[in-house]
Amino acid sequence: MFLTLAYHIIDNSIHDNIAISEEAFEAQLAYLCEHGYCALSLKQAIDDINAGGQEAPSRSVLLTFDDGYADTARTALPILQKYGMRATLFVISASVGLTNRWNPRACYDAQHMTWDELRIWLANGCDIGGHSHDHLCMTRLNVDELQETVRLNKRLLEEQLQITPRAFAYPYGRFNKAVQDVVRQHYEIAFSVEEGSRDASAGRFDISRMMIYPQWSHAEFAEQLHGHFELVN
Repeated sequence: MFLTLAYHIIDNSIHDNIAISEEAFEAQLAYLCEHGYCALSLKQAIDDINAGGQEAPSRSVLLTFDDGYADTARTALPILQKYGMRATLFVISASVGLTNRWNPRACYDAQHMTWDELRIWLANGCDIGGHSHDHLCMTRLNVDELQETVRLNKRLLEEQLQITPRAFAYPYGRFNKAVQDVVRQHYEIAFSVEEGSRDASAGRFDISRMMIYPQWSHAEFAEQLHGHFELVN
C-alpha cells in the first residue's frame, strides 16, 4: 500500500495555500530519500492496487502534481532528478501553454507547461494523467458535459503526447457517483484530495491524497508521513 502526496505549485514568489517553496520541496524529497521512502511510478502504483496493496515496498509514496504549471517542469523536475524520484502530473488540457487566468480564486499569474515541456516531463521518466479539459467542478455538470470534459482531455493527451493516460484527478478533488461513473469508463484509477479512502485497493475511483501545505514545518511534514504509515502498519 502507498500514500499519495498532492502538490500544485513550486515557486518561492507565489504565496498561496497550494504553493510550496523550492527549498521546502527539496527538503521534503531529501527527507523521503534519507528515511527509506520509495517514490512509485504510476504503473507501480496501479500494479499495487491490482494486487490489493501487496505489491509496493513498505513506505511507498506516489508523488503527484495537479494542473500542469510550468514550475513543475522548470523547478520540480530537476529536484526530482537530483533525488532519483519520479512523479505523476495531472493536466488541464485547455490550459496547456497558457496562464492560470481560468482560476478566479488565484491572485497571481502562473504559466502552464507547453506541450513540449510535457513531452520533456515524460522523457525524464515521469507520468501524466487527466485532470479534465477545463477544470470545472465536475459535480455541477450533467452527464453530457462530464463526458465531454473527460473525453476531450484524454483525447488531447493521447494525440499530443502519444500516451494512453491511465489515471485521473478530480478538479478541486470533488466527485460524486455520476462523476465516478463517467471517469471509470475512461481510466483505471482516480484521485481526490483529502476525500475518499487512502486505501487505494479498496476504492480505486476515490483514492485520497495528502495535500502538502506551505505552512507545514519540516517536522510537521515528517509527522504527517509517520502518522500515516504507523496507522496502516
